[in-house]
Amino acid sequence: MTPGQRTDLVWLLALAAPLAARLAGEGAGAALARLLLLAAAIAFVYGWAALFARLQKRGLGDGLAGFAMVFVLLLPATSAWGSALVALGFGAVFGREIFGARAVLPPALLALGFAIFAFPGAGFEALGVLDDAPDPRFALACLAAAAAIWAATRALAWQVAAGAALGVFIAAQWLGDYTGWEHLVRGNLAAGVLFLAAAPATAVPGRLGQWLHGVLAGVLIVVIRVAHPDQPDGVVFALLFAALFAPLLHRACAWRPRRA
Repeated sequence: MTPGQRTDLVWLLALAAPLAARLAGEGAGAALARLLLLAAAIAFVYGWAALFARLQKRGLGDGLAGFAMVFVLLLPATSAWGSALVALGFGAVFGREIFGARAVLPPALLALGFAIFAFPGAGFEALGVLDDAPDPRFALACLAAAAAIWAATRALAWQVAAGAALGVFIAAQWLGDYTGWEHLVRGNLAAGVLFLAAAPATAVPGRLGQWLHGVLAGVLIVVIRVAHPDQPDGVVFALLFAALFAPLLHRACAWRPRRA
């Protein structure tokens, strides 16, 4: 087994825990629909990878099943298969395949962002997230999965996750939301921060940059949730916006004054 295949297996086994927690909170019909969509999504991303591998005369690359699994895991509810697969194809092509199977941003993040923009009102982002009951079971399952991935591969930047938690606290205090800790166990915050913001394709090089990246993401999530009257989940928009600042944070943290 190659190192890439071993990493893929670790991700799949670890992500089974948050997937099970999500399925347990849904009805039997919704859980079955999500599992069927997951199977279709895995087949779909492998199909795109095989097409580009043949055109570019290279291997399939790694991380395909994990990409599909994170995408399906972060869907707030079962969505129409057509729009979900179109978004998945966008993430696969523009987030991974045209760069030779090397992700410049997590393809799942691009796919979810495209789905929210291209199919507004189609259920790709939960609304009224602050009115829903917190879901600590899902958040803890995500934390356990991330810890397993980090222990086995060191492929996640824990500083980003810790910075996001700090950012949530800062924003909540700033906005006078004294139950702000509940943001950590609401919506897709735990899954998005741990499996997208802290992923190698997103995390800023350097520990200071990773802390700042996480703080920025955490602050943005809370601000979007509290300031918007519909209370969207805010995770995808916040992570995309924070990712745009990643190169700037890296340059700022790496800057050193020149000596005469």
